[in-house]
Amino acid sequence: MVLLVYNTSGTFIKRKKNDFMEIGKINNLKVARKTDLGYMLTNGKEEVFLHYNETNYQELKIGEYVEAFLYYDFKNRLAATLYKPIIERDKSAFLKVVGVNYTLGVFVDIGIKKDLLISFDELPNNKKLWPREDDILYVTLKVKQRLVGKLVKKGDIVTAPTNTVKEKEEFTGYVIEINPNGLNILTKDFHLIFVHHTQKRKDYRLGEKVKVVISRVHDEVLHGTFILQKELMIDVDAKSILDYLKEHGKMKLTSDSSPEEIKKLFSMSKRAFKRALGSIYKQDLVEFENNYTIYIGDKNE
Repeated sequence: MVLLVYNTSGTFIKRKKNDFMEIGKINNLKVARKTDLGYMLTNGKEEVFLHYNETNYQELKIGEYVEAFLYYDFKNRLAATLYKPIIERDKSAFLKVVGVNYTLGVFVDIGIKKDLLISFDELPNNKKLWPREDDILYVTLKVKQRLVGKLVKKGDIVTAPTNTVKEKEEFTGYVIEINPNGLNILTKDFHLIFVHHTQKRKDYRLGEKVKVVISRVHDEVLHGTFILQKELMIDVDAKSILDYLKEHGKMKLTSDSSPEEIKKLFSMSKRAFKRALGSIYKQDLVEFENNYTIYIGDKNE
């Protein structure tokens, strides 16, 4: 393929596609010369700067070839690094969140010294649902005027076959999409699991690591739930109630409260609430007075 490029003399010159360095990818480049601050690398047509801090502790020789990843530095200049990236342009990977800026977005580690920004417009409007540090996002690397991260949507993911997945099987994955209907969760084995909003007890954030149980496999779609079996769920629900009581001292809820009041505070059914509250009461952790549940403490604390 031949490209026409407008040069500084005001005329067009012909250049082959492979004359250009590939930004966001690893390039095989020759060490052209050494400078006070680093090295100049070349593909025979263009040059790019490699700072000493980006050599990954290698001493380079003039004329040798190196595998260099090209990116835009903090001043938006094209630069090279010999640190190996986790991801390259137009590829996708699970990446760890290393910073959150509520004005800009979140930053993820791609294996080089400069982190990758995922813009705020890629993230939920509700900032409570934004990822936190150490959460994991599934991201595609794109190149515009700089390197940017794009969250991968479920329709763009090649998922694992579902024919070996069984109901009640448990998976660990990461929340990759949040919508009014529920959550989409992706495992590192590329099982995509949908959890309907009725099958969760609380709000989950993007990138959060979760354990989910398969409730149904239908038309090659995996449906999951966060609601455990009744016996196990009592402990989970009881902990939610106790955590609230330990923070607030009391709550204006009892077993006689309406399902709507209970749902609003704890996102659980009245039946589940009564089971959990009964469990706490049997442990002498609460007492009831004037339509309030009052935390009286754990004697073992």
